[in-house]
Amino acid sequence: MILALLLLFAAVDPNALFQLGDQKYAAGDFRGALDAYQQALDAGYVPAIAVRIHIIRSYTRLGENDKAFDRLGQMARSGFGATNMLNADDELLSLRGDPRWKTTMAEMDRNAHPCLSAPEYRQFDYWLGEWDVEIGGQKLARSSIQLILDDCVIFENYTDSRGYAGKSFSIYDAAHKKWEQRYVDTGGSFHEWSGGLENGVMTFYWNQMRMTYLKEGPDRVRQVIETSTDGKSWTKAYDGLYVRRR
Repeated sequence: MILALLLLFAAVDPNALFQLGDQKYAAGDFRGALDAYQQALDAGYVPAIAVRIHIIRSYTRLGENDKAFDRLGQMARSGFGATNMLNADDELLSLRGDPRWKTTMAEMDRNAHPCLSAPEYRQFDYWLGEWDVEIGGQKLARSSIQLILDDCVIFENYTDSRGYAGKSFSIYDAAHKKWEQRYVDTGGSFHEWSGGLENGVMTFYWNQMRMTYLKEGPDRVRQVIETSTDGKSWTKAYDGLYVRRR
């Protein structure tokens, strides 16, 4: 009677379909469980990742490892990155000896930590380090440039001899294929710069201003800020030379 009611509600309810799959799985009917889970997924079960993992478990129990890895591959290609969830799942233990497991987990790890592998995130690394900043030939400031948040964000901490300080966060925006920098300072300023590499030079634009970071050697980076009224001719407003501190 209970099974009949489940079947009746399952015809339209993704949650009921998922429960039906669980019931069949517990009873050892893994083919029936697989069918119910797939119907739950097709019906829009949320969270979808839960039912996808149950489908993979069912294929594993049926000994259909190729299909299990096909589903794992689909998850990896869709951006799934929670490898700890899969590595802790004892129902998938029989898959871990297959070389495809290591390959798939590596792809998922790249999804979880894209900044550690995508080369675009490393385009601005030449600015990293501990620097003295010279303005007009005089050493007037210090700046610490560090990678934070799984090497995704370049964090700047700038202070000068007058008590002025500023901080910025720079990151590659993979969705829009450009760099973004947000800058704040002790004067209450807030700048939103956007840009990217132009002829190998990191170049940002904001509010009729252009800011470039020119690498002059392994231990020297020149930051130049210019203004323009027409976007064609530029007037230099700031010129700071970052010299690596020894």
